[in-house]
Amino acid sequence: MKLSVDLINPYEIEIGSNIIKKLNTYLKENYKNSKILIISDDLVYKIHKEKLIKELDGFFYKEFIIKNGENSKSTENLIKILEFAAENQYKRNDLIIAFGGGVVGDISGLVASLYLRGVDYISIPTTFLSAIDSSVGGKTAVNLKAGKNLCGTFYQPKKVFIDTDFLKTLSDYYFNDGLAEAIKYGMIKDKSIFDEISKENVSKTYENLPSIIKKCLDIKKDVVKDDEKDFGIRQILNYGHTFAHAIEKNSNFEISHGHAVALGMKIMVKNFYESFYDDFIKVLKKYNLDKEIDFDTEKILKVCMVDKKSRNDRINIIVVRNLGTCEILNIDLKDLRKIYENR
Repeated sequence: MKLSVDLINPYEIEIGSNIIKKLNTYLKENYKNSKILIISDDLVYKIHKEKLIKELDGFFYKEFIIKNGENSKSTENLIKILEFAAENQYKRNDLIIAFGGGVVGDISGLVASLYLRGVDYISIPTTFLSAIDSSVGGKTAVNLKAGKNLCGTFYQPKKVFIDTDFLKTLSDYYFNDGLAEAIKYGMIKDKSIFDEISKENVSKTYENLPSIIKKCLDIKKDVVKDDEKDFGIRQILNYGHTFAHAIEKNSNFEISHGHAVALGMKIMVKNFYESFYDDFIKVLKKYNLDKEIDFDTEKILKVCMVDKKSRNDRINIIVVRNLGTCEILNIDLKDLRKIYENR
C-alpha cells in the first residue's frame, strides 16, 4: 500500500506487513555511497534492532541511542547528536534513519534539518501514533522548559516505511495512544474512522489496521499539501492538542501524548458538542483513554498560551460541532479558562 505526499519535494509512504524488507533495495538505489546514522531509543532498539540491521547489509552505519520517553526530546540530546555526527564526519550526502516513535522521529528530523544545514532522513515509525501522525508532514521539534515542541523546523523526510509488524510489540497503553490520534482524524474529517473504532475492537492485530492508517494519512497528506508550514488549515490536525500539551507538561509527561490528546478532545466535546459527549466518552472508556484530571487552571493556561497557535492574549482552537467536520475559532484567554474549567 503506497501513498504519495505531493509537495515541492514529494515522497512516498509505504504501509504493510514486513515493509522493512524493502529498505535495503531502496538504500542501494538511492544512497549507495552514503554513511548512515541510526537514531533510535533504547527500548525500540532492543526489541527491533535485528530487523533493521539486516537491511543495512553493505552499508557503514553508526547508532545514537536515546532513552525511551518524552524527556529525551531535549535540547541537550539535540546537541549531543549533532556533535556525534560531526565527530564521526558525516557529510551532506549521508543519511539519517529515524527508527522509533514520535520522540525519535521529531528529534531525528530536527537533527537532519540542522546538521550541515540539511541532510536527508527517512522515517521508520514503530508506534501506531507515529505511524499515523508524526512520521509524516515534516514537523520536527524538541521541547523547551516552557513547553512542548517550542524548538523546531519544518523538514520533510525522503521516505516513510510503516511496517505494521512493529506495532504488534506495543503495550495496549501505547497502542491506544495511537487510537486517540485516529479518533482525532475521525472527529475532524472522516466520520467512518470514528465509527469503525467505535463499533469494532481495534487492536494491534486488527485485520483492517492498515486501512485505518491509510485513511488517517490520506487526511494528513492532503492537509499538509494545502498548508505545509501550519499557518492555516493544518491547525485542524491539532484538535484537542492545546490542552493535551498542557496536560502532558503538568503531568511531567506521565500522561503520554495520545492519552493527553484524548483528554484534550474530551474537554472540547464537553464545551462544543455536548449532545455527542456520552457517545464520545463510551469510546474513550472502551480503549481506557478516559481519565479524570485536576490540574491547576493557571498552570494549564500558562502552557496553553505558549502554544504555537497563540498570538498575544488570543489563541486559535479547533472546534468540532458535527462528527467529521471542524472549524478554527480565535478566542481570548478568559474564554480558554472557561472551557478548561467547564470540563
